[in-house]
Amino acid sequence: MLSILGSLLGFAGSAVPAVTQAFQTRADNKQELAKMRLMAELRSEGMDFDMKMFQAQADDKEHERLIEHDIAINNSTGFTSILQKSVRPVITYAFFGLFATIEITLLMSALEAGTEFSEAIQLLWDDDTKAIFAAIISFWFGSRALEKHMARKK
Repeated sequence: MLSILGSLLGFAGSAVPAVTQAFQTRADNKQELAKMRLMAELRSEGMDFDMKMFQAQADDKEHERLIEHDIAINNSTGFTSILQKSVRPVITYAFFGLFATIEITLLMSALEAGTEFSEAIQLLWDDDTKAIFAAIISFWFGSRALEKHMARKK
């Protein structure tokens, strides 16, 4: 009986390192898999960072090209150059003048019809007018800020 018990203990004793090794291998594999997942996430975030960096560089290069184009137009002379330089301002002034004329005419008509000034202003300065006005001001004075704001919304 003692020999059977000794044989079983000997067999179990010889199996313990194999079982321990199996648990250790399983733990090592689990840790390696976790490390691989973390590395994949970091690579993914790195790629996202790289894409944002390349987009920012592209925006900067486009801005530089636009500045160079404007400088080239400003340095040229002659009738064609003057015409090129005046197109945007003339169109801007013309449309602003048209807008102001329409708004003032509508305000005067509303006041002549007996509408209170505060109510007439609220009717004329509605959400659509505010949006158009904000877009124009943003285009001329803050197009880059508007682009960044729209990029954040995406």
